[in-house]
Amino acid sequence: MSADADDLHRIIDAATRLFAELGFDGTSPRLIADAAGVDTGTVNRLTGGKTDLYREVMRRASDAEKEAVGGAAGGFTPTRQGVERLLDEYLDFYAAHPEYLGLWLHRRTGDAADTADLEEQYVRPRLGGIVEALRAAVPAGVDLDLTIWTIPWMISGFLSQRALGARREQAAEDTSETDGPYRRISPDELERFRTYLHTLLERMLGLPDGPED
Repeated sequence: MSADADDLHRIIDAATRLFAELGFDGTSPRLIADAAGVDTGTVNRLTGGKTDLYREVMRRASDAEKEAVGGAAGGFTPTRQGVERLLDEYLDFYAAHPEYLGLWLHRRTGDAADTADLEEQYVRPRLGGIVEALRAAVPAGVDLDLTIWTIPWMISGFLSQRALGARREQAAEDTSETDGPYRRISPDELERFRTYLHTLLERMLGLPDGPED
């Protein structure tokens, strides 16, 4: 790997962490440079500046999500099992990658207002495709758009703020729930939430069962 390629890799990693923790507006080029072990001139030369660097970070985050859910999305069927597979891969991806979750959470607060097109570029087409694939299969009267959009809202909310009572059995002195600036979800807690989401979508969408695998 060339020196520039190595520097760029460290810059993107540092920027991803900082944008996730502090937001675009709260992260300066100097912070990124210091975290990556380079000077600001190198950051600008290799990335085109803070905004272009942010767009690259978001592109990579979107590509990582797309790859993670690619199996379920590629063979998606409008059945209960098809929805659950897609939901599971999406939930597992963000539970394993809280830095990507942090990027989207900051955007919901109005962060990086000059890049408002990113939702239209990365989020809406993906969710819109799922809505269209399901539209003919769900009962009349279901607000399918809001039902599907509810899922990423709930997942990001759960992973960033624990549901009341979700950890009531954990000893107070156990500090394993945190991982740097992010909250660590226990396997039992994650499975409890997964079961809840499955039940919610089953009742909301009323989709038929698919053939047994």
